[in-house]
Amino acid sequence: MSPALEEKLAFTATLTGSYGAAGLVAGKWGCAVDDSVLHALVQRVGSKAETQTQERLQQVPQESQPQRRASELALLMIDGWLARFRGPGWGKKKSEQERVNGTKSRTECFTCMSKPAEPKGAGGVIVDKTVVRSQGDSMDLGRRRHWEAVRGGLGRAKEKLVLGDGMVWIWNLKANRWPDARALLDFWHGGQHLWSLGRAYNGMEEAKAKPWVESDCIGCAMDGGKQF
Repeated sequence: MSPALEEKLAFTATLTGSYGAAGLVAGKWGCAVDDSVLHALVQRVGSKAETQTQERLQQVPQESQPQRRASELALLMIDGWLARFRGPGWGKKKSEQERVNGTKSRTECFTCMSKPAEPKGAGGVIVDKTVVRSQGDSMDLGRRRHWEAVRGGLGRAKEKLVLGDGMVWIWNLKANRWPDARALLDFWHGGQHLWSLGRAYNGMEEAKAKPWVESDCIGCAMDGGKQF
């Protein structure tokens, strides 16, 4: 493969949902390629990119746009899920090894927002946004995220907010990396917990739980949580 072809194939694999789908798309632009070849290519390119990332993380981060005025809000959204990867038994008809491995993947999205000049009363404007992923532990994710966030203007932001789904590792990461930031449980997961509580409190009956959750709990939460 030429470097140009490797770049095109790796880019195609990035934008599709699987190596098989990437192979089909590549065939449409004139390069029939097996999914196993694409898998090997992505592993090789990814390993090189990770080495470059580790080298970059050893350096002191410099803000990318120091001339920009300080942001009103720096928002760090954190989540995790189980990602599926090809295991050592992938592609074998008979194998005692796992064909698919489930690996914990963690993601953080960092957003800097500022108030628009006009019109007055309008919502904030996103001035910078980056996404960081890690297959390591939460501390590894925090190290990567903090480095990129400093580049994005975290140090000069007037307010910092960490948004998460309530998992303990997220709040531990916040305490470790951004102790001065506010913490906020996202509305969707908060609603889930309220519904679970409402069903348990009202004998698991949906009809009884609905007015308790929607009128009492969510209503006072929208009013600033004064009743909690």
